[in-house]
Formats: sequence, C-alpha cells, structure tokens
Amino acid sequence: MALVDINWNPSRKELRVFSLLLIGFGAIAAMILFRRLESQTPAVAVLIVTSAIGVIGLAAPPLIRPLYVVWMALAFPIGWTVSHLMMLAVYYLVLTPIGLAMRLCGRDPMQRRFDRGAQTYWLPRTPRKDLKSYFRQF
Repeated sequence: MALVDINWNPSRKELRVFSLLLIGFGAIAAMILFRRLESQTPAVAVLIVTSAIGVIGLAAPPLIRPLYVVWMALAFPIGWTVSHLMMLAVYYLVLTPIGLAMRLCGRDPMQRRFDRGAQTYWLPRTPRKDLKSYFRQF
C-alpha cells in the first residue's frame, strides 16, 4: 500500500472538486502576482485562464481529465517525498525517543526479557463467562 498514489481514472466529482480548487488556486496566484508585480495584466491573465478551465471542468468534467492526470503526475514526486520525510520524522523524532526513554526506565510492556528461572512464558488467562464477548473482542 502506497502512502501517495496517482488516480488515473478520477470520478466526475473529483474532477469537479479539482475544477473548483483550480479556480481558487488561480485567484490566489493572481492576487500574489498583483501584489508582487503591481501590474494587473499578468494577474488578470492567470485569473481568466484558470477560471475558464475551471468553469469548463464544472460544466463538462471529462474534458479536464487530461489536465488532472498531468497535474497529479507532476505532483506525485513531491507528495511521495513529503510523505516519506514525514514518516521518517515521526519515527525518529517521536517513536525512537519514546522507546529509548522506556528502555532507560526499565519498562518492558511486551515482557520480552529472558527469564532463566521460568519454565514457560505462557500467561494463563481466565476464560470469560459471557460468550457474547467473543464476538466483540475490542
């Protein structure tokens, strides 16, 4: 199972959501361009192009499927890299310190220590009286 995957066959709903997001992205990009360049021409051009594509996508979603697939294919390496870096950070910055602290404190929740005097590692459990609990184990 991949953390990030490309959807090669998006549904009509996904294409419509993509169209709305494209319109919003175009508006934000136009606003940034207007503030940075202090010129209306590039900002208006970006807003018109993204809005036109977005409206076409809202009216006829299958027409923007190629744009959606290209966009997702271009964004895939970024998503793959970010997701793996996040998993790496969580493992080494959260789980590893917790494990080291538990070892330093002598905590062994899985009871994995070797005991030379033990005849067995089997832990006896008392059977449950209510048989319905076997169907709801958690």
